[in-house]
Amino acid sequence: MKRRWIMSVALSLILAVLAGTSPGETARPHLVIISIDGLVPAYYVRPDRWGLRIPHLRQLRRQGAYAEGVIGVYPSVTYPSHTTIITGALPADHGIVANTIFDEPTKPPTRRWYWQAAFIKVDTLWAAARRAGLRVASVGWPVTVEAQEIDWNLPEIWDPFAPRSAFPAPFRKYSTPGLIERVLKWAKKTTSDYRPNDDFRVDAAVYLIEQMKPHLLLVHLIDLDGTQHRYGPYSDQAFQMTEKQDARVGRLLEALRRAGLLSSTTVAIVSDHGFMRIDKLFNPGVALVRAGLIQLDERGRVKSWAAAIHSNGGSAAVYLREPENRSVALKVEKLFRAYAGPQGLPLRQILTRQQLDRYGANPRAFLFLEAASHYGLTAKLRGPLIEDAPPGVRGKHGYLPDRPEMYASLILWGRGVRARRHRELARMVDIAPTFARLLHIEFRPPAYSRPLTDMIRSVRRKEMKSGPAVHTSSLPLTEGYRSGLR
Repeated sequence: MKRRWIMSVALSLILAVLAGTSPGETARPHLVIISIDGLVPAYYVRPDRWGLRIPHLRQLRRQGAYAEGVIGVYPSVTYPSHTTIITGALPADHGIVANTIFDEPTKPPTRRWYWQAAFIKVDTLWAAARRAGLRVASVGWPVTVEAQEIDWNLPEIWDPFAPRSAFPAPFRKYSTPGLIERVLKWAKKTTSDYRPNDDFRVDAAVYLIEQMKPHLLLVHLIDLDGTQHRYGPYSDQAFQMTEKQDARVGRLLEALRRAGLLSSTTVAIVSDHGFMRIDKLFNPGVALVRAGLIQLDERGRVKSWAAAIHSNGGSAAVYLREPENRSVALKVEKLFRAYAGPQGLPLRQILTRQQLDRYGANPRAFLFLEAASHYGLTAKLRGPLIEDAPPGVRGKHGYLPDRPEMYASLILWGRGVRARRHRELARMVDIAPTFARLLHIEFRPPAYSRPLTDMIRSVRRKEMKSGPAVHTSSLPLTEGYRSGLR
């Protein structure tokens, strides 16, 4: 018996070496989450309709499990959505209620985004992975600055007052010391070889897969989002960029193969939102100025305000300086209801506080303005109320997540995934507990999120370390969430 045990251990060591992994490496699951910002589900569900050459996304969809759409969060923008993907929580619970932080209008703008992980108020997938003793890496994932549980971190952050560059000072400051230089040396490139796009992010992810073999790797690819903002969804440029992103996915799959990790890895393709084509812009801040609810000085700066706009592209939060001032609240609501309703008006609807609570949206907002189809909302305080969208502004997101144009993406492939499964719709809040189950780790999601068990294979009870669900909010959910889309 002892001899057989020794031979078994020796064989495991030999197989691990041949596979390019350390002993026990293949016994522990790996998860690579690739977020293709702005990936429209139709691109991988019906690629033949547009002749898309996306062999890797086709393969992952065909061999794995996928959703034809994912109902996300409100507003359907990058930072709240990515935080929901790794927490299972709605924005009101996890704390990331927009991309940018609302600034007091009479003060100089800070242009701050929710960069720091300290803004997140609930359990995260990377924290749960570290508690389980897993190695974690992140490349460009939103809201990861100073995330102590991430072993190798290249967070998304820049100086909002400086020209955009591939390696802005804040990015260097908050990245894992020496990691940028190690990636550049490994890739045999210099900072001058990169533009501010996804090339460096993919090189960094390939380096981390092959050299560090993290159990959890988060990768955020941004170029498709920027392309669709400029040219719109379903444009030739969007299709070309989708094909480039597919090739980048192929590079990551090849890196997993070279590292000997394919058999132990689940690959997840996600996106944060879909896209709406834009023809017109509505400027609700101009309406507030004309109504006397915002006072400007001679230089166009805000000198006083009773209400303010915080735009999310396809929607906008309305803040009140004095939330208890009922007369101002009624004036603001009446003002914007005049622009909402039948076809031809710039607003599809006004969402009240009660409705926002059902969506788990920004708890500080008095109202949300929801743009009509093909309209975008701005933060302008001067100019016309309605104008044509300028060249280079042809797509936006941020609208209600249950509008089909805003559906996000989900493909699962590899270890633990049920082959050739698909569902019409999934909920974004259910993605994080699904990932936790694939990693076999204890995770504390909100009570309203649960694993997508029809897309993954059952995990034996002794492999699971399921913690109790945390009731982080008493907020009821939207109709889509309440029905569970089951």
